[in-house]
Amino acid sequence: RHLSPEEEDEDAFKLELYERLTSDQAEVIINAVHRPNKALQMLSASIDKVPMHFLRKNEINNAVSIFEDTLGGCERLLSSPVPLFYTAHTARLVSLWIYVLPFALYDAFGGSWNHIAMIPAATVISICIFGIEELAIELEEPFTILPMQGFCDKIGANCDEIVSWAGDATATVGGAAAAAQQGTVQYAAEPLLEGRITTSDVAAPPQVAAAAASSPQAFLDTIEEGC
Repeated sequence: RHLSPEEEDEDAFKLELYERLTSDQAEVIINAVHRPNKALQMLSASIDKVPMHFLRKNEINNAVSIFEDTLGGCERLLSSPVPLFYTAHTARLVSLWIYVLPFALYDAFGGSWNHIAMIPAATVISICIFGIEELAIELEEPFTILPMQGFCDKIGANCDEIVSWAGDATATVGGAAAAAQQGTVQYAAEPLLEGRITTSDVAAPPQVAAAAASSPQAFLDTIEEGC
């Protein structure tokens, strides 16, 4: 929404911030001079507070940096207007070409009565040419014609779905501890933030089984050491 005109969906943007964040966090982002930078700074600070391995934090921060670089590229596209002379010169050239078009079509439509068929032909060609010029003008600022609101809503829905997966009953640390008693445990090289693990059937080494039986945190620490 940062790339959309402010008057287009400012109210919807503020409403969504208050729905997804605390009031203080929403106010900080709304009052920031550059809202995306402030949001990314708050996101990086939250990542640093998450109790996870520093290698994972580095990977997440790298993804945040890529996102920021992409946003910067989009802002340059939005804030770098095409020179006015270019637009004016193109309009004059197209207009001149349309004005002399009937002279080029005159002989080609000599078979019709009084060359009358030239009129609809020249009209259709003119509409097509002026339509291409108008399309080029619109593409100078693509973010004003793209459905940015729809894009944001779709991304938000996808994020909400991912968050909802946190309540699934698929392979938890407690279940892994029980499975460790039988000699196998389900875990992956990348435990999730809340202590959940995915379903990769691997034979559990003795130290993993012992850690799983003792405590979830010890279980995760042991897996990280093995990774």
